[in-house]
Amino acid sequence: MSVLINNYFEKHLSLSTDDADFLHQKYYKDYGLAISGLVEHYKVDPLEFNREVDDALPLDGLITPNPDLRRLLEDIDTSKVKPWLFTNAYITHGQRVVKLLGIEDLFEGITFCDYGKMPFICKPHPEMYEKAEREAGALSSQECYFVGQLIISFWHNSC
Repeated sequence: MSVLINNYFEKHLSLSTDDADFLHQKYYKDYGLAISGLVEHYKVDPLEFNREVDDALPLDGLITPNPDLRRLLEDIDTSKVKPWLFTNAYITHGQRVVKLLGIEDLFEGITFCDYGKMPFICKPHPEMYEKAEREAGALSSQECYFVGQLIISFWHNSC
């Protein structure tokens, strides 16, 4: 993914490879997503970025169904926990990844960084976590459990 992001910086901002990598890392650190910095400073179209970067990733064959992960998720007691996806990517990328993993049917919904809605919010901003809680129907953040750096997050269902 870093290669495609850097290529985007090089192509659309006319930067050298080193400058593209530097700015990519700076925006990731400062904003949580490189695209956030690009939108803020260069007014790029985030949906175009998504098409040229996330949707362009050659994931077929790289990400394959994971039976162990599927069994782990199937063992979750959904009377107590509501499985919910939470990603900084745009919805197309999140859906594509879980489909390739063969686990798309095990989640009740997805919260994603909406590149089509300006201004968009992303992790690590508190508003993104509040959005996930709201969309998942959590009554309070005390009911939520966020798991790992992957797109998988869960919320405790107290109903």
